[in-house]
Amino acid sequence: MKIFKWCIDNDIRVYREPTRIGKKPSVILVLDYKGQIKKGTEVFSQGTKELEHKIAEVYEWAYDRAHDAIQREMRIKRDNSS
Repeated sequence: MKIFKWCIDNDIRVYREPTRIGKKPSVILVLDYKGQIKKGTEVFSQGTKELEHKIAEVYEWAYDRAHDAIQREMRIKRDNSS
């Protein structure tokens, strides 16, 4: 829950995009990082544990990458101000 909240607060969102029109279509995942869109290629059935697990995995991946980048940036600023 902490990772999800941090991502939302930092404009990182993962959402489902239907692959076709209709009732309960298969979906792909889309990562929106501050307006930069990356679409996945893996197709998932809606309502599955696999889909929910993948969404959590993508949020965790995005959090790790963004959080590490922020930490590096803060270290560089701190080192340059010393």
